Amino acid sequence: MMSYLWFPPHLSDTAAQRYLETIQKYPLISSIKRIIPGAISSDKEGVEVIVIDEVKRKDLGEAMEWAGKFIVEFRNIEGLKYQVKTANTLNEAIGLVGKG
Repeated sequence: MMSYLWFPPHLSDTAAQRYLETIQKYPLISSIKRIIPGAISSDKEGVEVIVIDEVKRKDLGEAMEWAGKFIVEFRNIEGLKYQVKTANTLNEAIGLVGKG
């Protein structure tokens, strides 16, 4: 599961504060193994945050529900955009095409 946030640089303090509040409200659940807790980069357009989590297929529904509750807490920060999506690992993808 991959979560992305994009926001203008002047919202960095607001986004950081919201994260600290939200992680208290919705602590990380046991079915999510955090691989990259936050890769942050910036350029002239703003700040990008990427979080990558490993989730077993059987736990995906629960993990997506948690991620939805978590990320929606950022919705009213004007100028901030977010996306949560899933992807297969290389091993999972190879298995899907019968090569694993």
